[in-house]
Amino acid sequence: MNFKPELFNSKLLLFGEYGLMFNAMALSVSFPRFCGSLELDPANSHRESTFEIQKFYQYLTTLENKKLHFPFDLHGLKNDLDKGLYFNSNIPQQYGLGSSGALVAALFSQYAAHGIEKDKLSADLLKVDFAQLEAYFHGKSSGIDPLVSFLNRPLLLDSKKMVQPVHLDLAQTGLSFALIDTLITGPTGPLVEHFIECIHNPEYKKAFDLQFIPANNGCIESLLKNDHSTFFSFLKQLIRFELEHFGRMIPANFHPLISEALSQQVYIKLLGSGGGGFLLAISPSEINLNKWANRKGIQLLNVV
Repeated sequence: MNFKPELFNSKLLLFGEYGLMFNAMALSVSFPRFCGSLELDPANSHRESTFEIQKFYQYLTTLENKKLHFPFDLHGLKNDLDKGLYFNSNIPQQYGLGSSGALVAALFSQYAAHGIEKDKLSADLLKVDFAQLEAYFHGKSSGIDPLVSFLNRPLLLDSKKMVQPVHLDLAQTGLSFALIDTLITGPTGPLVEHFIECIHNPEYKKAFDLQFIPANNGCIESLLKNDHSTFFSFLKQLIRFELEHFGRMIPANFHPLISEALSQQVYIKLLGSGGGGFLLAISPSEINLNKWANRKGIQLLNVV
């Protein structure tokens, strides 16, 4: 098999964090500012990355590989590991940008879908396989992160769990999107476990169904329609829910900032599972967002 390095972008899960496990819609886009590719290093000077891929290889051997819709060439993967296979990536880990998703997409492309045209692959079947593959990293995965990295296009996961490619260019929305670095990492696994424990509480589940899901879905639908007024109305509801019910997912020192920013038409929400990493800031204009950030002494990483 020919080894062909290919770049795989990070992703931004704009909406659907946690909700995509429980019948909420999700909207995710690729984020080319950070990316990674598989490479070979016979000198084996990237031992940490190679070791992580070796552990993932061992995980693949425990899966019923032949039952995947797209089985891995485990022999080829093992041979390349012996040649110093590693993931050359600048995607921050535990930052909500899908570093593990990009790695899974890269491995899948090289060892499971090698030579197959991506446009001819079923997104829904890919999502099923990706969910199993990325579960190694997080314990539970929707499969959306590696799917966005693999297809490199915006994806909508609808309320029926069907994947739909959508036409969404954030630069054409007229809105301003930026990232805020919390300066701490946020491991996904423990937070997902915490959320699953919470959702078993009937009162929490009721609030989630009656408040989070309508606000989350409303944000997605209105953004895709470019209906700004409705979008920000739902976004405010979503952020208030996150402050009240996703408190553990938001670093404590950011709670007052997020609440206060609402009055300045700056809307700050979780990006992915939270716990640290980046937060997503959205505002009606770049001027408004930059003025707010300058007053607060916050450095923004612009998305577009």
